[in-house]
Amino acid sequence: MELRFCNALIWDGEKLFHGELRTEGDRISYVSPVSTLDYRNWDREIDCKGNLLMPSFKNGHTHSPMTFLRSFAEDLPLKEWLHEKVFPAEDKLTDEDCYKLTKLAVAEYYSGGTTCCCEMYGHTRAVAKALADSGMAAVVTDGILDFDGTPEEIERKIDSSVEFYKNFPARVRYGLSIHAQYTCSEATLRAVKRAADKYGFPLLAHMSETRVEVESCIGQTGKTPVEYLYGLGLFENGGAGFHCVHVTDREIDLMAENGVAAVTCPCSNLKLASGVAPVAKMAARGVKIGIGTDGAASNNALDMFRETYLASVLQKYRENDAAAFGAEQALRAATSAASFGFCGAEGLKRGAYADMVMIDLGAPNMRPRNDVINNVVYAAGRQNVLMTVSGGRIVYENGVPDVGEDLNALYADCEDIAERIARETAG
Repeated sequence: MELRFCNALIWDGEKLFHGELRTEGDRISYVSPVSTLDYRNWDREIDCKGNLLMPSFKNGHTHSPMTFLRSFAEDLPLKEWLHEKVFPAEDKLTDEDCYKLTKLAVAEYYSGGTTCCCEMYGHTRAVAKALADSGMAAVVTDGILDFDGTPEEIERKIDSSVEFYKNFPARVRYGLSIHAQYTCSEATLRAVKRAADKYGFPLLAHMSETRVEVESCIGQTGKTPVEYLYGLGLFENGGAGFHCVHVTDREIDLMAENGVAAVTCPCSNLKLASGVAPVAKMAARGVKIGIGTDGAASNNALDMFRETYLASVLQKYRENDAAAFGAEQALRAATSAASFGFCGAEGLKRGAYADMVMIDLGAPNMRPRNDVINNVVYAAGRQNVLMTVSGGRIVYENGVPDVGEDLNALYADCEDIAERIARETAG
């Protein structure tokens, strides 16, 4: 499909200008402040009417099938929430459940301008298929932990995953991850290290989310989580830590020196009383920053507008500095997939994936236009999304997301899944 977007205000990830953008297939073929009319018959020509075209959001950390746990377990600390509520419910899930629940998440992603995510969940192949069938871009990870078997079985599982994703669309890729340091024995971690060495994979992991996690790691190993994983050589190919709320200055230096990004999930961290990550400090020390929602069980919305706003304003409070992690810095983090290693989706540039969102600048919450980028971060919400484009395909328009199947049937299926699992866990 070939699309032409004209009369747009474009933020390409670096600069703001009036111009037009064109796509061919899943890539951007032209973007410029100069319109060169060649009288081609586009598959569709879209008059943006002065509204904003910008890179779509890239959700740096999520558990998409957790949509069934939205508002299921509330007002609990992380350990109790996870072990007493979440894990027992997740044990009841099937592959078909996870396929449907992931598509529900994608409908929410598209309606909020998100086209790419870094996924970590069980039933991984069903999740990956749902993402691919819906047209999402993604890095999908297994979240290895001790329950996956012996070290030898874990290495075979990773080998099998690598082979599986060879037959997938290029926009859905495999990523190597552990669930967390505290769910992996040293033997498991060494098996993951051997796989990382074999394939050259960076390591993705939940890291330093709570004080209890950090204190437990120190008690068991004499090191903080980042120091411990670094000592095992797991960051030799770089990677990313999800949450990174309670990291020390030494850990921040190790992350910067080893190319380990930090993906902050501010809403989830606040809701579970985990704390506020030192995002501005990490960024100032050279750590690449991404932004994610975490799962709907702990958020409860998969809304990157809200996350971007919180990522910025919480740093101002944390650092007692109104200039900390400003709007443009936050928006770059939220619209970049570099933190979790997805290449080809950086900004609206020729040759990049055609992943973008059109924002309504005529809405009352976007006026006056003193500063469009500030408005996007501090004033906008998902209600301002007019259109979402994923891989050159329009996947959200006129209030309706396109995930490849009837939405009402999908919603009914997901309600049935949630009700069934609630009954099974209660009984």
